[in-house]
Amino acid sequence: MILGFPLRSVWRGMAGAVMAGLVMVGTGAAAVAQDAAAPPPRPVVGVIDLQHIMAESVAAQKVVAQREKYLDAYQTRAAVTEKGLREADQELGRLRSTLSPEAFGARQKDFQARVAEFQAEVQTRRRNLERSYNTAMNAVQSAVILAADALASQRGMNLLLYRSQVFLFDPSMDLTVGVLERVNKDLPSVTMADPDTLPPAEAGEAGDPTRRR
Repeated sequence: MILGFPLRSVWRGMAGAVMAGLVMVGTGAAAVAQDAAAPPPRPVVGVIDLQHIMAESVAAQKVVAQREKYLDAYQTRAAVTEKGLREADQELGRLRSTLSPEAFGARQKDFQARVAEFQAEVQTRRRNLERSYNTAMNAVQSAVILAADALASQRGMNLLLYRSQVFLFDPSMDLTVGVLERVNKDLPSVTMADPDTLPPAEAGEAGDPTRRR
């Protein structure tokens, strides 16, 4: 195979890449207005299982399904092109003994250009697919932040911790189920942008090969 388009349904590391601003909730404007000399508010702690929410969110599941659909389509398109390139490669091998060195070199150069173009197209599709996927998942994550902030405020909580960070806690502190219910209600679906219609990625954008990690 000259270059396959890998089918992958997993999306890893989601919990570590989202919601840095989720830790403190319900204190933004009030904290700014609070007298600098006043003591900080007593922490009222809540717990949230972000991985569970992202795995069980209806919208997130739909985004994953859309990504798989695009991957399947790209795999099919890539297989057709790869078949044509394999046949062209075989034909080129048969012509080696019958063509002059100059003619064979020209044929070989043309074939290599076709391979390079195909590889570039696959890389572009892969990057655009990840850009579209990440944008859609960011919408889900934004909904999680809003739902968590609203529910924490209702419960009088001003500090949320990831469940993975807490060894023991009272079950009444766990907001996971309530946040998930709100997210599913407020954001039942997210539609990924067609990766083929995306403009070229800017430097530093997700999916751009020049982005620093």
